[in-house]
Amino acid sequence: MYNSKFELGYVALNVRNLELQSLFYQQVLGLQILTESQNQIDLGVGQTILVRLIQTAQDGDVSHSYGLYHLAIVLPSREDLGTIFRHFIDNKIPLQGASDHGYSEAIYLADTEGNGIEIYRDLPQDTWDVRPDGRIVGITEPMDAETIYALGKKADAAYQMPAGSRMGHVHLSVRESAASSRFYQEVLAVEDKFSVPSAAWLASGDYHHHLAVNEWGGKELQTRTEGMPGLAYYTVIYSNSEFFEASLNRVIAANLIVQKLDNTATFVDIDGIKTKFILE
Repeated sequence: MYNSKFELGYVALNVRNLELQSLFYQQVLGLQILTESQNQIDLGVGQTILVRLIQTAQDGDVSHSYGLYHLAIVLPSREDLGTIFRHFIDNKIPLQGASDHGYSEAIYLADTEGNGIEIYRDLPQDTWDVRPDGRIVGITEPMDAETIYALGKKADAAYQMPAGSRMGHVHLSVRESAASSRFYQEVLAVEDKFSVPSAAWLASGDYHHHLAVNEWGGKELQTRTEGMPGLAYYTVIYSNSEFFEASLNRVIAANLIVQKLDNTATFVDIDGIKTKFILE
């Protein structure tokens, strides 16, 4: 899809209240429990994990550290976006906003511990503002809420996220967006599709973005450490072993410590944000 060398996989979150967070992702986002143990719950659609919740004993507000700005789940159609929007509105789910970005229509909210969530659908690729140099210029205008709500199906049972929903992109909160952008371009071989002095949107192939970084949280947030509430790690899924090995080699060439196990490899950036490669 979009000539990308990878796709985004599930996002793992360290949570203080595993049961409450699990209920949120089931009841509000319509995910199903796929596997469950005493300290970890995987939720998703069909056989696809979208969110992994990991119990942590550490306290702290997710807004006090670098890490996740939001995880972003892309739905198959505008009608699907309408159905979840209707579910949110009819059940009075608190939303943080809803925007038309020119290449997508997006709804924003947060889970019970403040982890940001975007639910969106991609507009047809031939309508995107793609410049001759490959940059993809987005906009931020109000979403056409009435039209999208009207497209949605009214629930006759508990809402379930539709088959085909997947992690579209991950947006990170970092200390220095320009430095983080260069870092991820180097190790993931992604391109800067659009950037401003405080943020950058990066992608493999001709997608609008798989990864974004911003420094909007300021320079004084805490560097992430193991077990800290919020982002445990996000996953990058490779189906091609050559692309997986090439990415791994770039990480090693950047003098990063890599933990490799079977078909996975993890590394940590300067803000303590952990990336996990998975070869499927």
